[in-house]
Amino acid sequence: MKIGQLVKSHIKKIFLYCDTVNHDELIKLMDKKYSKNTFGINYPFCTESTLIPKNESKRYWTDLYFVRGKKVRVSSQWVINHTQQFTRYLVTRGITDQEKLEGLMDSHYAPSDNPRISTRLNSRYRGNAIGKAQNLLVRNILSNLGEESFNQDDWEKTKAYFENKCAYCGSEDELVIEHAVPINKVSLGEHRLGNMIPSCKACNSKKADKDFKIFLEGNQHRIGIIEEYMDSRDYVPLGENEQVAKILEMAYQEVAIVSKRYIEILNELFPNK
Repeated sequence: MKIGQLVKSHIKKIFLYCDTVNHDELIKLMDKKYSKNTFGINYPFCTESTLIPKNESKRYWTDLYFVRGKKVRVSSQWVINHTQQFTRYLVTRGITDQEKLEGLMDSHYAPSDNPRISTRLNSRYRGNAIGKAQNLLVRNILSNLGEESFNQDDWEKTKAYFENKCAYCGSEDELVIEHAVPINKVSLGEHRLGNMIPSCKACNSKKADKDFKIFLEGNQHRIGIIEEYMDSRDYVPLGENEQVAKILEMAYQEVAIVSKRYIEILNELFPNK
């Protein structure tokens, strides 16, 4: 289970804890510093909906919760590194127990229940794995969502925004296009101008497929600069949008199904092989 799903599945339990066990906890959860120390996130766990600045609305899930006379929304700014702190919070306050959490986390790795998808029996050294094709399809979909267009001049303006320096380390070495939010079915990044930032080759290599917040963990200054740039380009990361993730998972699995079908068709032409 992804961290976003894990948090969402426990929101009501956390607020029930605030309602029935610790009445002061809600005020703490609305404090940015407390949330940073407790969960590692850079925003309050929850904030009254009417107090959320317009430019920060996208940092919160849209669901509304009524807790102790307040109408609040919960922060959506979670990454995998926050998992340990969040689960520790749940267990130490008796909101859930370790056994239940382990069951939820294990469920994320359960094998597919689709009978049409099975592991190929033959294994060939340096063969062309189906996963490559699956990942390319997902990347192609995410890279072409929407109708935004941009050109070389727009990219030059982006580099100028970052003073022609690496957005991660400030280096003035040769700069390449780097997607702050990786384009894959886990991070749901897109090939949009607001997600394209200049990076030196060293940082580009080190970051690999990490989200920029994970790569820059602890460097809130540079995280803030990148987030401000995203805002300036009206780019709102998809985050852990469950609908998008489910559709991409369908596309991902269909590649394997189509591949398997045509392999079977061709194998029937050469039964002795």
